[in-house]
Amino acid sequence: MTQRVLRLALTAALFVVAVPVSAFAQTGTVIDWGPDSYAWETNYNAATRLSAPGSQLSAVGVINGFLGPLSIFDPNTPGTEYTYYLTGLTTAAGTTITAGPTLSVYRTVYTGGTIVIYQNSPRNAAFGTNPPNATVPSTFIDGSLFLSGIVPSFTVTVTRMTVGGAYVNGSVDSGDPANGIWTGGSALPLLSAGGNPCPFRLVGGWSMRTADVPAGWVALYDGKIDINCPTPALPSTWGKIKGTYRD
Repeated sequence: MTQRVLRLALTAALFVVAVPVSAFAQTGTVIDWGPDSYAWETNYNAATRLSAPGSQLSAVGVINGFLGPLSIFDPNTPGTEYTYYLTGLTTAAGTTITAGPTLSVYRTVYTGGTIVIYQNSPRNAAFGTNPPNATVPSTFIDGSLFLSGIVPSFTVTVTRMTVGGAYVNGSVDSGDPANGIWTGGSALPLLSAGGNPCPFRLVGGWSMRTADVPAGWVALYDGKIDINCPTPALPSTWGKIKGTYRD
């Protein structure tokens, strides 16, 4: 073995102990809900579809699907109910409008929220009207804590006809600029890798059509949660390194 190759091998032994394949690998959807899911706000104009600065957004819903590492749970089991409560999200700027010749984009950015998911028996979640009310959020946060997490940001984007204001479509995304982090609950170990909770992202459809939304609510939120779990590093041994550089 030449001196140069020997130096390369020694350097590899010192610095290439573990090689991460990538920072994160998309694991996919783990929780799904809708259409039994609605949102409300503290300072929202139903006529103009605008949220005022300082308005706080909340949402509740009944979960109807667990996937991936959570697929061992069946949210549709008779007598058992899984519900979520998203709250604490506040918009600093309110809704901004980007007007176009035919379509206009309504965008509202919220920050500072949390989400909790509860398992409860019997099934008793009820929406009612004009939340918060006698059943919202109380019937969505009873039972035992299944998961809890922090939602740093939440962006609602709605496209509407510029003339007439007819609703076209809407969506939400909590992944910009940072993903959420799980903090607790009985299912937390299932959404962790190497002892660290997997970052998550809230996405889905957002409908403000009057026909889709009960009185006093802002929107129907047909959503899901995707997770990104860290990819384990690939260990490298001194024996493998020597074999790589052997004459």
